[in-house]
Amino acid sequence: MGQALNPTDAEGYIQLGKTYRELGEYENAIDAFQGAIALDDQHAHAYNNLGLVYIDLRLYVFAIDMFEAALEFGPENPAFYNNLGYAYDMTDQFEEALAAFRSAIESDPTFVDAYNNLADAYLQREMYQEAIQHYEAALEIEAGDADAYFNLGLAYEETGEFLRAIQSYEKGLSLDDSDAEAYYRLAQAYQKNGDPLMMRRYLEIFLERAKGIPYLQKQIRDAEQMFDR
Repeated sequence: MGQALNPTDAEGYIQLGKTYRELGEYENAIDAFQGAIALDDQHAHAYNNLGLVYIDLRLYVFAIDMFEAALEFGPENPAFYNNLGYAYDMTDQFEEALAAFRSAIESDPTFVDAYNNLADAYLQREMYQEAIQHYEAALEIEAGDADAYFNLGLAYEETGEFLRAIQSYEKGLSLDDSDAEAYYRLAQAYQKNGDPLMMRRYLEIFLERAKGIPYLQKQIRDAEQMFDR
Protein backbone atom coordinates (compact mmCIF):
# COMPACT_ATOMS: atom_id res chain seq x y z
CA MET A 1 0.00 0.00 0.00
CA GLY A 2 2.86 2.37 0.80
CA GLN A 3 4.38 1.83 -2.62
CA ALA A 4 0.99 2.35 -4.30
CA LEU A 5 0.52 5.67 -2.48
CA ASN A 6 4.13 6.75 -3.04
CA PRO A 7 4.98 5.73 -6.60
CA THR A 8 8.48 6.12 -7.92
CA ASP A 9 7.89 5.69 -11.66
CA ALA A 10 5.40 6.81 -14.31
CA GLU A 11 3.47 3.53 -14.26
CA GLY A 12 2.99 3.81 -10.52
CA TYR A 13 1.60 7.31 -10.86
CA ILE A 14 -0.77 6.16 -13.60
CA GLN A 15 -2.13 3.34 -11.46
CA LEU A 16 -2.55 5.74 -8.56
CA GLY A 17 -4.33 8.21 -10.82
CA LYS A 18 -6.71 5.52 -12.05
CA THR A 19 -7.56 4.63 -8.46
CA TYR A 20 -8.26 8.24 -7.57
CA ARG A 21 -10.43 8.63 -10.68
CA GLU A 22 -12.49 5.57 -9.75
CA LEU A 23 -13.02 7.13 -6.32
CA GLY A 24 -14.08 10.43 -7.87
CA GLU A 25 -11.08 12.23 -6.36
CA TYR A 26 -10.35 14.15 -9.53
CA GLU A 27 -7.85 16.68 -8.20
CA ASN A 28 -5.70 13.87 -6.83
CA ALA A 29 -6.09 11.97 -10.08
CA ILE A 30 -4.89 15.00 -12.05
CA ASP A 31 -1.90 15.38 -9.75
CA ALA A 32 -1.02 11.70 -10.19
CA PHE A 33 -1.23 11.75 -13.99
CA GLN A 34 0.76 14.97 -14.11
CA GLY A 35 3.33 13.25 -11.90
CA ALA A 36 3.59 10.49 -14.48
CA ILE A 37 4.11 13.05 -17.25
CA ALA A 38 6.78 14.83 -15.19
CA LEU A 39 8.70 11.56 -15.07
CA ASP A 40 8.03 10.60 -18.69
CA ASP A 41 6.77 13.40 -20.91
CA GLN A 42 6.24 10.99 -23.82
CA HIS A 43 4.00 8.54 -21.98
CA ALA A 44 0.91 8.39 -24.20
CA HIS A 45 -1.29 6.66 -21.62
CA ALA A 46 -0.57 9.32 -19.02
CA TYR A 47 -1.94 12.01 -21.35
CA ASN A 48 -4.91 9.83 -22.30
CA ASN A 49 -5.85 9.13 -18.70
CA LEU A 50 -5.53 12.80 -17.83
CA GLY A 51 -7.85 13.55 -20.73
CA LEU A 52 -10.40 11.12 -19.35
CA VAL A 53 -10.41 12.99 -16.04
CA TYR A 54 -11.06 16.22 -17.90
CA ILE A 55 -13.95 14.45 -19.69
CA ASP A 56 -15.37 13.50 -16.29
CA LEU A 57 -15.10 17.17 -15.27
CA ARG A 58 -16.61 18.32 -18.59
CA LEU A 59 -13.45 20.28 -19.37
CA TYR A 60 -13.56 19.18 -22.97
CA VAL A 61 -11.09 21.69 -24.41
CA PHE A 62 -8.43 20.52 -21.95
CA ALA A 63 -9.36 16.92 -22.77
CA ILE A 64 -8.82 17.55 -26.48
CA ASP A 65 -5.31 18.84 -25.77
CA MET A 66 -4.50 15.73 -23.76
CA PHE A 67 -5.84 13.26 -26.33
CA GLU A 68 -3.91 15.04 -29.09
CA ALA A 69 -0.77 14.74 -26.98
CA ALA A 70 -1.50 11.05 -26.43
CA LEU A 71 -1.79 10.56 -30.19
CA GLU A 72 1.51 12.32 -30.76
CA PHE A 73 3.22 9.54 -28.83
CA GLY A 74 0.77 6.72 -29.63
CA PRO A 75 -0.53 7.50 -33.13
CA GLU A 76 -1.98 4.04 -33.82
CA ASN A 77 -4.08 3.67 -30.67
CA PRO A 78 -7.80 3.55 -31.59
CA ALA A 79 -8.91 4.40 -28.04
CA PHE A 80 -7.04 7.71 -28.18
CA TYR A 81 -8.80 8.64 -31.44
CA ASN A 82 -12.14 7.54 -30.00
CA ASN A 83 -11.68 9.64 -26.87
CA LEU A 84 -10.63 12.62 -28.98
CA GLY A 85 -13.73 12.19 -31.12
CA TYR A 86 -15.96 12.14 -28.05
CA ALA A 87 -14.38 15.35 -26.72
CA TYR A 88 -14.83 17.04 -30.10
CA ASP A 89 -18.45 15.89 -30.21
CA MET A 90 -19.09 17.35 -26.76
CA THR A 91 -17.79 20.72 -27.99
CA ASP A 92 -20.01 20.48 -31.10
CA GLN A 93 -17.03 20.17 -33.44
CA PHE A 94 -18.85 17.66 -35.58
CA GLU A 95 -16.49 17.30 -38.53
CA GLU A 96 -13.48 16.92 -36.24
CA ALA A 97 -15.38 14.31 -34.22
CA LEU A 98 -16.24 12.32 -37.35
CA ALA A 99 -12.63 12.39 -38.51
CA ALA A 100 -11.39 11.16 -35.13
CA PHE A 101 -13.93 8.32 -34.93
CA ARG A 102 -13.09 7.27 -38.48
CA SER A 103 -9.39 7.27 -37.62
CA ALA A 104 -10.16 4.98 -34.67
CA ILE A 105 -11.95 2.58 -37.02
CA GLU A 106 -9.10 2.73 -39.54
CA SER A 107 -6.64 1.87 -36.77
CA ASP A 108 -8.83 -1.03 -35.60
CA PRO A 109 -11.85 -2.01 -37.73
CA THR A 110 -13.21 -4.03 -34.79
CA PHE A 111 -13.12 -1.14 -32.30
CA VAL A 112 -16.83 -1.16 -31.50
CA ASP A 113 -16.90 1.93 -29.26
CA ALA A 114 -15.95 4.13 -32.21
CA TYR A 115 -18.84 2.79 -34.31
CA ASN A 116 -21.28 3.44 -31.49
CA ASN A 117 -19.96 6.92 -30.78
CA LEU A 118 -20.02 7.74 -34.48
CA ALA A 119 -23.63 6.53 -34.65
CA ASP A 120 -24.52 8.56 -31.54
CA ALA A 121 -23.09 11.70 -33.14
CA TYR A 122 -25.23 11.17 -36.22
CA LEU A 123 -28.33 10.34 -34.15
CA GLN A 124 -28.02 13.52 -32.08
CA ARG A 125 -27.98 15.52 -35.31
CA GLU A 126 -31.01 13.69 -36.73
CA MET A 127 -28.92 12.05 -39.46
CA TYR A 128 -30.79 8.80 -39.03
CA GLN A 129 -29.66 6.76 -42.02
CA GLU A 130 -26.00 7.33 -41.12
CA ALA A 131 -26.78 6.44 -37.51
CA ILE A 132 -28.49 3.20 -38.58
CA GLN A 133 -25.52 2.25 -40.74
CA HIS A 134 -23.03 2.59 -37.90
CA TYR A 135 -25.19 1.03 -35.17
CA GLU A 136 -25.65 -1.99 -37.43
CA ALA A 137 -21.89 -2.11 -38.02
CA ALA A 138 -21.32 -2.02 -34.26
CA LEU A 139 -23.81 -4.82 -33.68
CA GLU A 140 -22.11 -6.99 -36.26
CA ILE A 141 -19.00 -6.79 -34.09
CA GLU A 142 -20.72 -7.01 -30.70
CA ALA A 143 -24.26 -8.34 -30.88
CA GLY A 144 -24.97 -8.19 -27.16
CA ASP A 145 -25.15 -4.43 -26.67
CA ALA A 146 -28.67 -3.55 -25.53
CA ASP A 147 -28.10 0.21 -25.73
CA ALA A 148 -27.06 -0.06 -29.39
CA TYR A 149 -30.33 -1.87 -30.15
CA PHE A 150 -32.35 0.77 -28.27
CA ASN A 151 -30.65 3.59 -30.18
CA LEU A 152 -31.00 1.71 -33.46
CA GLY A 153 -34.71 1.35 -32.72
CA LEU A 154 -35.03 5.08 -32.18
CA ALA A 155 -33.29 5.79 -35.50
CA TYR A 156 -35.60 3.36 -37.29
CA GLU A 157 -38.63 4.91 -35.62
CA GLU A 158 -37.60 8.38 -36.77
CA THR A 159 -37.31 7.15 -40.36
CA GLY A 160 -40.79 5.60 -40.23
CA GLU A 161 -39.55 1.99 -40.23
CA PHE A 162 -41.73 1.02 -37.29
CA LEU A 163 -41.49 -2.75 -37.64
CA ARG A 164 -37.70 -2.60 -37.62
CA ALA A 165 -37.87 -0.24 -34.66
CA ILE A 166 -40.04 -2.78 -32.80
CA GLN A 167 -37.61 -5.58 -33.59
CA SER A 168 -34.67 -3.51 -32.36
CA TYR A 169 -36.38 -2.47 -29.12
CA GLU A 170 -37.49 -6.03 -28.41
CA LYS A 171 -33.99 -7.37 -29.07
CA GLY A 172 -32.57 -4.78 -26.70
CA LEU A 173 -35.06 -5.70 -24.00
CA SER A 174 -34.22 -9.36 -24.42
CA LEU A 175 -30.65 -8.42 -23.50
CA ASP A 176 -31.50 -5.93 -20.75
CA ASP A 177 -35.06 -5.62 -19.46
CA SER A 178 -34.16 -3.08 -16.77
CA ASP A 179 -34.45 0.00 -19.02
CA ALA A 180 -37.95 1.29 -18.23
CA GLU A 181 -37.89 3.92 -20.98
CA ALA A 182 -37.34 1.23 -23.63
CA TYR A 183 -40.84 -0.11 -22.88
CA TYR A 184 -42.27 3.35 -23.55
CA ARG A 185 -40.40 3.57 -26.86
CA LEU A 186 -41.64 0.12 -27.79
CA ALA A 187 -45.24 1.06 -26.98
CA GLN A 188 -44.91 4.16 -29.17
CA ALA A 189 -43.55 2.09 -32.04
CA TYR A 190 -46.47 -0.34 -31.78
CA GLN A 191 -48.90 2.59 -31.79
CA LYS A 192 -47.31 4.02 -34.93
CA ASN A 193 -47.38 0.56 -36.50
CA GLY A 194 -51.14 0.35 -35.93
CA ASP A 195 -51.19 -2.23 -33.11
CA PRO A 196 -53.05 -0.73 -30.11
CA LEU A 197 -53.22 -4.04 -28.25
CA MET A 198 -49.44 -4.41 -28.08
CA MET A 199 -49.14 -0.70 -27.40
CA ARG A 200 -51.28 -1.04 -24.26
CA ARG A 201 -49.40 -4.14 -23.15
CA TYR A 202 -46.08 -2.30 -23.14
CA LEU A 203 -47.54 0.90 -21.70
CA GLU A 204 -48.70 -1.11 -18.70
CA ILE A 205 -45.21 -2.53 -18.20
CA PHE A 206 -43.67 0.91 -18.61
CA LEU A 207 -46.00 2.57 -16.10
CA GLU A 208 -45.31 -0.14 -13.54
CA ARG A 209 -41.54 0.08 -13.95
CA ALA A 210 -41.34 3.87 -14.24
CA LYS A 211 -42.90 4.57 -10.84
CA GLY A 212 -40.73 6.91 -8.82
CA ILE A 213 -38.22 7.64 -11.59
CA PRO A 214 -38.01 11.46 -11.78
CA TYR A 215 -36.63 11.84 -15.30
CA LEU A 216 -39.50 9.78 -16.76
CA GLN A 217 -42.32 11.95 -15.45
CA LYS A 218 -43.14 13.42 -18.86
CA GLN A 219 -43.21 9.98 -20.46
CA ILE A 220 -45.48 8.76 -17.66
CA ARG A 221 -47.95 11.57 -18.34
CA ASP A 222 -47.82 10.89 -22.07
CA ALA A 223 -48.35 7.16 -21.49
CA GLU A 224 -51.40 7.82 -19.34
CA GLN A 225 -52.84 10.03 -22.10
CA MET A 226 -52.17 7.32 -24.68
CA PHE A 227 -54.38 4.96 -22.64
CA ASP A 228 -57.24 7.46 -22.75
CA ARG A 229 -57.24 7.90 -26.53
